[in-house]
Amino acid sequence: MEQRQLKLAIGGMVFAALFAAPAGASTRTWVSGNGNDADPCSFTAPCKTFAGAFAKTDAGGEISVMGPGGYGTVTINKSLTINGVGSLASILVASGSGIIVSAGATDKVVIRNVQFNGTSGGNSGVQVISGNVTIDNCGFYGFTAGFFGGMGVLINANSTTVVDIRDTNISYSTHGVWAQTTSGFAVASLDNVRINGSLGYGVIAASNGFVNVNRSYISNSAVTAVYTASTGSTINVNDSVLTNNATAVNASASGSTIRLNSVSLFDNTTALATGAGATIATANNNKAAGNGGALTTNGTVSNF
Repeated sequence: MEQRQLKLAIGGMVFAALFAAPAGASTRTWVSGNGNDADPCSFTAPCKTFAGAFAKTDAGGEISVMGPGGYGTVTINKSLTINGVGSLASILVASGSGIIVSAGATDKVVIRNVQFNGTSGGNSGVQVISGNVTIDNCGFYGFTAGFFGGMGVLINANSTTVVDIRDTNISYSTHGVWAQTTSGFAVASLDNVRINGSLGYGVIAASNGFVNVNRSYISNSAVTAVYTASTGSTINVNDSVLTNNATAVNASASGSTIRLNSVSLFDNTTALATGAGATIATANNNKAAGNGGALTTNGTVSNF
């Protein structure tokens, strides 16, 4: 009888060991303004920073925010969700980037309900080098430092990268969203995004950059709201408002294209500017009032 009980006990311990999570790692971790990065990042013993929790979160897991706080910068190199829903989760970026994503080609990174403040000297709120990223219901403010100025979201990829930005505000930064890559394509989709008070450009598609702007509002850009900077770069603007910008739309680089569908251009110093060899294509369903310059396009968007 004792021998049988011993075998059952040993079997139970082996079963538990096989199915236990790796030491120090969890599918869900927690951060709190009163936490400690030496803790296991559990609900009852949360960490203090995103970086501390990241080290203890499994790939594909989630870092959840327990309460208001500044949770520090972090570099992400695996599938992960940072979820600040229900709390004031913020990152004060004194230099560099608030969050850097340098993940694998199939990795999925979600950044939800996080506020980024760059007024202390930050270069960008989120910098994406590789991976697939969703930025959901976030805010970016005051990114003005850097060689080209600061950026709310900087996509300077080294491979094909997809970034989805939704329900997000970008205010008073040098540039709003910048998309480029040295290999493959940098694809950015903006849906219900407000970009206001850019010192330079609202949205830029540079080397191999493709940007889709849908149901969005870009205002008070000191240079240009929507700008293509390199051959082959493309921006599609749909059901959006561009207002009170120095220039609303500038297809600058030869071989670049900006397409306009159901776009409102109001009170811009210059509505449209087209560089030699570039194309602004229209679906002939846009609205304009109070702009300077001619509403001249040289391409069409076909109906079918």
